[in-house]
Amino acid sequence: MKRIAAVLAAVLPLTLAGERAFAWEPETTQAGLAEQAALSSRLHKRLVTLGFEGGLFEQLTVPPADAPSLIASLKLLSPSHGAVPDARGRQAALSWIAAGASIADIPAKFGANHFYDPSTKRGWAKPSRGVFASLSDMARESAGRAKVPETGVPAVEWVTSKDNPFNVAGFYDQYGKAVTGATPGERSRAMAGALVAAGALIHVLGDLGSPARVRGDAASFFEPLGGGPDDLGSRFERVAALAYGRLGIPAPSRVITREHLRDFFTSADGTGLADVVARSYFSKNTLPSSTRVGNETKPTLARPQPALPTRLNLMAASREDGTTLRGADGTCLARYRVEHSVLSFHLDDECMLEQVNVLLPEVAAFETGMLDYLLRGELSIGVGPQLTVSGQGLGAGTVEVLVEDELGVRKSIGTANATAGSEQLASLPMPTTGTRVVAVFRGTDANGEPIVAVGATSLGAR
Repeated sequence: MKRIAAVLAAVLPLTLAGERAFAWEPETTQAGLAEQAALSSRLHKRLVTLGFEGGLFEQLTVPPADAPSLIASLKLLSPSHGAVPDARGRQAALSWIAAGASIADIPAKFGANHFYDPSTKRGWAKPSRGVFASLSDMARESAGRAKVPETGVPAVEWVTSKDNPFNVAGFYDQYGKAVTGATPGERSRAMAGALVAAGALIHVLGDLGSPARVRGDAASFFEPLGGGPDDLGSRFERVAALAYGRLGIPAPSRVITREHLRDFFTSADGTGLADVVARSYFSKNTLPSSTRVGNETKPTLARPQPALPTRLNLMAASREDGTTLRGADGTCLARYRVEHSVLSFHLDDECMLEQVNVLLPEVAAFETGMLDYLLRGELSIGVGPQLTVSGQGLGAGTVEVLVEDELGVRKSIGTANATAGSEQLASLPMPTTGTRVVAVFRGTDANGEPIVAVGATSLGAR
């Protein structure tokens, strides 16, 4: 562990200057989390079913002339991080979802919308003047030059906000077009757009795996990180980026399932990602307060949880290196020591790295679950005397059926209105030509949540 700390100390000054870290660092941690979520989700199988035979490795093209803003944002990324398309606007499906995760906070002001404190139900709030006064001269000067947002939209609301260019509605719009587009080129472009939106959406959720984002600790994002006077951000998130990069991000510990989108973020039973992280970890500025050692040494807590043990080991804390406060699973929560009869708490790189080691697989589990949630709608198509479309767990909506010819061109052959609770959504005459039939349901699920459900089947040689 001491060698890891030494490596971090050596590498920190080499990081890019001038980048304000408002998220798990996008080209490394966030891209890696999105890739792990995609690889562990149903996305590969769904792509193959819909005619993208390479699945996650299918080459999808967004012509630069069709999406100049998107391509301009992607060109801000380093090509070495695997999320920048070639000159034709082409790259693999897996790279498109990583691209979305990498640009979710471009422009930088969008990064202020990736916070949510379950105790206050609020998002980002700019630190007070008193907090700025406690920062280093370098940090104050940099913050003064930057346009730091006063407030941000809470993350749980940002994913559905009309001001978010990568919101849930945008994902479903592109996802539906990836099925109904007439030509393979149109469908390729739409699916790439859907994956960019999906990557950006799971990025917003994943950011809530960083303790400062869910404990109202905006001041933690003004720490000097060593890459120049303007390189301020979260040291906790920089530690994650340096320790794991992109390719080293661990696979999800499991797959989280929820019936409502909001419940991935926060829920009444306290199982949302923000809920779990907020009560399980401290952040730099929400550590227990320093206190003088006496008959009853009870440091004040910024939040009720994590709770301190009934008795702290003040004898061990009196050693030069102090001692460690650990959670129930043995993870370091903080260091504490007694010096000149004052008990104080702090976080160092090794302690933060222990937390990162536990948190990243959990964040990946939530992101995988949310990606599966976005893709949850599935239709069955029956081929016989009649062409039938059915689905389960759907509310009211409309279903469209299309037939694809040998050149890959799709043409609508009918639409129908579906009532809530109906399993059979449409029945149409069998097409006399074509190689594949696809169907799209647009509406709500049984819980009233927006959904786009899709299905496809081969017609064989006709």
